[in-house]
Formats: sequence, structure tokens, C-alpha cells
Amino acid sequence: MATRSPTTPLKISEDADTVFNSSVSPTSTADGDNISGVPLVSDLELNDRRHSEGDSRLRAASSASKLDCRGTTVDDLPDELMLEIFSYVSFSENIKVLQNVCTRWRILAQDAHLWLHEKYIVRQETSEEEAVATFSAVPQLRTVILEKKVSPGFFQALSRSCPHLTTLKTDLWQMLTCLEADNLFAGCRKIRTLSISDKGVRANVRFLDAVARLADLRVLHIRETEVAEKVIPLRIIADGCPHLSDLGLGDMYGLCYQYQDAEYFISSHKCVLKSLRIRWTSVNGRSIVPLLLVCADVLEHLELIINHKISVEEATKTLTALGKLHNLRRLHFGVTIWEVRHLVPAVFENGRLQKLQHLQLSCIVQDETVRTVTQHCPDLRELELLSCADHTDALFEPLHRLKKLETELEFDYCDGDQGALDRISAQMPDLRVEGSLGAQMTDDSHDEYE
Repeated sequence: MATRSPTTPLKISEDADTVFNSSVSPTSTADGDNISGVPLVSDLELNDRRHSEGDSRLRAASSASKLDCRGTTVDDLPDELMLEIFSYVSFSENIKVLQNVCTRWRILAQDAHLWLHEKYIVRQETSEEEAVATFSAVPQLRTVILEKKVSPGFFQALSRSCPHLTTLKTDLWQMLTCLEADNLFAGCRKIRTLSISDKGVRANVRFLDAVARLADLRVLHIRETEVAEKVIPLRIIADGCPHLSDLGLGDMYGLCYQYQDAEYFISSHKCVLKSLRIRWTSVNGRSIVPLLLVCADVLEHLELIINHKISVEEATKTLTALGKLHNLRRLHFGVTIWEVRHLVPAVFENGRLQKLQHLQLSCIVQDETVRTVTQHCPDLRELELLSCADHTDALFEPLHRLKKLETELEFDYCDGDQGALDRISAQMPDLRVEGSLGAQMTDDSHDEYE
């Protein structure tokens, strides 16, 4: 019998003709996502799908003769190598091609390691029937992002088919009832990142009881669809989600909360709270920032949504406490009260916020504020000045100190000399400037505007 040359090229099964374009590694793991107990398909028994016990022994005994007859094909590769190959296949090709070749390929294509970092985005053109079919084909799916409103049946299919889901972001206008949320989170108990609309909360504040059953929840963002005075019961979230490290309550106007609830939440999460987006003040007008001092060692991202009802006293408390949050990497805040604008530079003095990398200031920013920032925040990479008034050319002079400024300087309805800004831009070729400047607003014109 003629022997096969060792240089004979590996034959690829005609049924496996696919395009490999995914960068997902089959052995990589998501941050904090423990799948060490999830075996590769090679560790699973496939006998009931492909071969009986007797067939396996016969295959092993006759493998040499088969190789001599037909050469080596892709079917002879071990499961681990097959998974490595499958990791280069796109999301849609996995479902439409790999899973339709044979039973073995379908089982391998659904392996957990292939789906850790894949995202399924339900776009406007995606039908619910297609989405439901995808859930069934990918039971190991971890991330679902909705860009459209869907029916309750969509969430029923999701909870039934994808128990390993860890990230869910719904459409801004999506309405979830308490019952729908209960059923969804009962089936998808492993959700760690949740971004939802405030519609469910506004309809029934007990909606958060269902959210609080997600014991592994790390990130919760509730986006508002309108200005509303519905109070978010933070105490429910505090008791049910002990690992919550990133909380966002609103975007433009912020959602309401009770001061006592905020104090309870921050106290119970002082060792884990890393990111917070919230109104400056509670419904009774008290500033939340002094409460954050208990988590100053861990808090890295703070965004204070402007509340125009804040008093001079509470604004002063806020600015005094801000400079003590020494671990901040990202800070967004604005000052709407003219009487306390002189306190803003003190937030950055004496190297208090040396770790700051991203800073957004809105409404009232003086030249002295920018000079102080550039002097005491050496690692600053992003600076945005939004809706800023009372500028002079001196505002731009210290910008050249920001050696690490890598992104953009953004202006929106700001006053000042455009020529001065152009000269700074010429000195910093890597700086991208968004917006332009207009005529300067004086104190007199500001009073007239008021």
C-alpha cells in the first residue's frame, strides 16, 4: 500500500468554507466573568450526537486505515484546535454557516469561550423573529444592545434562551413593566451591566425591586426620557446590589433622590463605588458631594448634573468637598451660581486632584480656573469647556502646559477672541478644537441677561 507523503497538505472540508474575521479569542475571559468551570466541548460527551461507545472504539482502531484511504481532513482536528479556528469567524457566519454543517460543529460553535466578548445589537431593521432565532442559536450570548423598542415576547425569549447574559442595554424609549422585569431578571440572573430607561420606574417605583434581585449587578444606568419629579428609592438598590460600583441616574436633568437614601447607599458602598453620575442636590436641596468623602479612596469618576435649584450654601459645600476627592480620574461639573464662581479654582489648588485625566467644566469658568487646572493637573488628557462665559485671551495662555492633552478642547456658546484660540491651536498641532468663540460677555451684560 502506498504511504502518504508527510508533506501532503491538510484538506479542508467543503462544508467548512467560511470567512474568518473575528478577533475573539476562545480562551480569553471577561473581566470578573468566571468561566473556569465551563469545560471546552472536547470535555463533553458527544456520543449521543455523533457516535456510540462502540463507534468511538471502532473509529480509534481503524483511524490509521482511514487516513491512508482519504488523507487528513478538518474532521480529524481536535476540538481545541477547531475552537481556535472558529474564533476567527464572524457572529453571523457562526450562526448561518458553522452551526449548519453538522452536529459536532454546531456544538462547538455554541461553546461559551467563543461568545464572551461578542455583542448582539438589535437594530431598527432587525426583526424580532430574527432576534429570537439568534437567542436560540447562541445560548452562551453575554451582551445584548437594543436600538429599538421591542415587545414583551422579546424579553421572554431572551430570558428563556440566554441565562448567561451579563450585559443588557435597552432602547431609551423601551417600557418594561414590573412583571416583565421580574420574568426577565429571573431568567438572566447573571446580569452585571444594566442600562435602562426611567419609564418603568416612573410607572411604578417598585420596578426597582426587580432590579435589586440582580445580586451580581456592577453597573446600573437609568436614563431619563423627560423632566420628572419621581424619586428613585436608592435604599432598595443599596440593599439588593451590594457590588454596584457604577451608578448613573439621568443624563441631562438627572433623576430625583432623597438625601437620606443617598447617604445610606454611599455608606453601604463606600468601598466599591467607583463611578457616579447624579444631581448635585437631593429633593430637599442638600448637596451629595460631602457624603462622597467616605469613598474618596475608591471614587474615580464623578459627574454632577446641574440642578438650578441649588443654593449658594450647598454650592459652597460642594466645591469645598470636591477638592478632597483625591482619587478622581474624571470629573464633570458646572457652576450656575455667579456668587460662588471664585471658589472653583480652589478645587484644583495644591495638587488636590493630581490624578485627574478628564475634566469637563460648564457654565462659569474664569481664566484663573484654567490657569489653576493646567498648573496642578499634570496628567490631564481631556479638557472640555462648555457654555462658558466671561473669557479673555488670558484663558488660552496656560493651555500649552497641558503636555498630555491628547483629545480635544470643546467650546459651546463661549465668549472670547477667536484669534487667540487660533494662535494656541497653531502652537499645539495635536490639539483638536471643537466650536468657536464669539463676543465677550461682560459682568454688565450678564446682569442684563439675568
